Amino acid sequence: MKKIVLAEDHAIIRDGLKLLISSRSNLQVVADTGDGGDVERLLREHEADLLLLDLDLPGCHGIELTRRIKASSTASRAVRVLILTASPGAASVKAAFEAGADGYVLKHENAEELLYAISLVLSGIVYLSKGLGDFAERVDGADLPAQAAAMPITAREQEILALIAHGESSSDIADRLNLSVLTVRKHRQNLMSKLSLHNVAEVTAYALRSKLLSS
Repeated sequence: MKKIVLAEDHAIIRDGLKLLISSRSNLQVVADTGDGGDVERLLREHEADLLLLDLDLPGCHGIELTRRIKASSTASRAVRVLILTASPGAASVKAAFEAGADGYVLKHENAEELLYAISLVLSGIVYLSKGLGDFAERVDGADLPAQAAAMPITAREQEILALIAHGESSSDIADRLNLSVLTVRKHRQNLMSKLSLHNVAEVTAYALRSKLLSS
């Protein structure tokens, strides 16, 4: 069970997020707050695995809070920080990742993307909201992590990725999923581009990290 601290100053949004996250059996919101001054204490008290953090909290700005949390993390007690914000601005994205954030999701995205982002970040994969598209390439001077996924992959792409990792050819996958070989090849090309993967070994490693493939 992964333990999550939720920091969001709007009570209605906070309650909705708790319900959403609790729909996953492996996730638990162990504490929530609307005050930035409470966050570090809650993380320590509950030994949380992940902080879901709104950037604009009263009591402490999210960027500075992220920087302090990451500075105090150790190898044995490393807290992942997933930013959840309405701000798509270049300065915010750049500052969040430079402070050590593990992911950045926009509030207007759907519930499926947020749960997907939480899953990837907890697996050690940096995540960038699909709403930012190719935004990472346009953030001048930003030191964004190389693993940041500019877009999430679809359910069909996850299925194809898992089959590629199992060593199946495009022809085999096409037969199994009742698709044309051309369609499978296009999905494969999109996957490699989205996730910056270059060969089957990297696909397999990604599938294992994302729990799309059993070790």
